[in-house]
Amino acid sequence: MKIIKGILLGIIGLVALVLVLALFAPKQFEAEADIVINRPKQEVFDYIKYLKNQENYGVWYKMDPDAKKTYSGTDGTVGATVEWDGKKIGQGRQVITSIADGQRVESDLFFMGSDNPAKALLTVEEEGGPNATEVEWKISGKSSYPLNLMNWFVDMDKDFEEGLRNLKGMLESRPETGSKAYLIDYYNQTTERLKNSVAGLSEAQLQFKPTADQWSISQCLEHIVASERLLFDMAKAELDKPAQPERRPEVASSDEALITGITDRSQKHKAPEALQPTGKYRDAEAALNDLATIRNTVLDFIQQANVEDLRNHIAEFPGGIIDGYQNLLFIAAHCARHTLQIEEVKADPQFPKS
Repeated sequence: MKIIKGILLGIIGLVALVLVLALFAPKQFEAEADIVINRPKQEVFDYIKYLKNQENYGVWYKMDPDAKKTYSGTDGTVGATVEWDGKKIGQGRQVITSIADGQRVESDLFFMGSDNPAKALLTVEEEGGPNATEVEWKISGKSSYPLNLMNWFVDMDKDFEEGLRNLKGMLESRPETGSKAYLIDYYNQTTERLKNSVAGLSEAQLQFKPTADQWSISQCLEHIVASERLLFDMAKAELDKPAQPERRPEVASSDEALITGITDRSQKHKAPEALQPTGKYRDAEAALNDLATIRNTVLDFIQQANVEDLRNHIAEFPGGIIDGYQNLLFIAAHCARHTLQIEEVKADPQFPKS
């Protein structure tokens, strides 16, 4: 009995000590880190603006890979949210509150059920030229009592530095923008994002329409597949025409700007009648299989192509003058655009739970 009593007194004493120490621990916390990444500013920004990409470089996610993560809203836009719950990283959520394209992403972070958000900021700036970018990552906030005791023991600067090193290594190992490898990698990325977006969805979820005049996820998939065929045929037709290297200066848009423009969901366009969905797919797997068949053909074509020759083929589109490389890039970006549309459907409050 004395032993149990002693243990209890020891626990009470330890708790009391923690509570007393917390009275003196700082409530405010802040951390920051910066790094130079040898990649164009827009390319870096287009990666860091997505919450989901933090899984690939953030120290905390790597620390607790089994943590449950739930995404809502359209990632990469204001209001996008991720909630996490893990044994090592605890509970919390992050909400994008402001975005200045090509410059900064601001977000609120709520830790352990707190209603007082910490403020996080990611900024990018050119560093000595167009192919190097300085990335700065900051956070500041106030810890509630007695959790503020952790401010004495947690070195968040170190975590941010490691996260940015992870980001640098990842982005610098990716294919160079404008190369054949980059084009192939972008196709593979957009395929993977689409697969992840529709993975595990039920038929009810696939057929759900937010409103009568909005597409369901199934209809989005059908449009992606049909468009992929048509756009590739159009691209090949343009590439069959004589090269016009003298017109290359007329191509005003960069590859990055083309992707950004195509994936900008603030601008909506009605699909032509030939590409309107008819209800072909009842499950996502069938659509993904059809897309894979088409994409294998496109990727085989790209593997055999010469990038310089692609650049010398100029095409006039309603949105401006592009080259053959961008014509092929457009196809994958179109898939990315409608993957974002699928995420919008999933974010609808009435979207079925299962």
